Amino acid sequence: MLDQSSYWDRGAGKTFTHPLSSDFLAALQPGDRILDYGCGYGRSLAELAGLGFGNSVGVDFSGEMIARGRRERPALDLRHVTRTVVDEPDGSFDAALILAVLTCIVGDAQQDAVLQEIRRLLRPGGLLFISDMPLQDDDRNRARYAEGVAHGPYGTFDTGDGGLVRHHVGERLEAWLKGFTPISSKPIVLKTMHGNPATGVQLAARRD
Repeated sequence: MLDQSSYWDRGAGKTFTHPLSSDFLAALQPGDRILDYGCGYGRSLAELAGLGFGNSVGVDFSGEMIARGRRERPALDLRHVTRTVVDEPDGSFDAALILAVLTCIVGDAQQDAVLQEIRRLLRPGGLLFISDMPLQDDDRNRARYAEGVAHGPYGTFDTGDGGLVRHHVGERLEAWLKGFTPISSKPIVLKTMHGNPATGVQLAARRD
């Protein structure tokens, strides 16, 4: 997997914007053990804790993101990881969220490895929530996609400040849910971490 941890370490002060969806929140049960894979500084886990869902673990490849989260939210269980596999038993979580994580992973095989690990960690019937970035249809992004084909699949581009990210075709979004039963799929309007308007997509599904 392309290691971009140093990029995210440098960007540990950024603000992330992908929200939790009402479909995901409505499907949670009191006491559910929740994994935030690619938790950043723990923003979403803090929101969940404020809603009464405090039985959670966050993992991230960026040590600086985790350090920030521990400073700002010392009550959260935030863990720095250096490999795709999480040191937890099979089926040890009731729910998992991956917010704007797959956009940071350029290769199909590397994305598949993350999703396979999420599936391992979820119990049968466990809830998966993904918020990520489909292809955008504006001129600016189409130009970036055309320039980025040297870096990876169509939709990959250089952020201009040292990172590579990927927006996804519809077929790729569907492939993420292999081994899961879809619950919902909804577009959302948001701003990127650089402050640009964008359209995201949010998927909820249950592990088969």
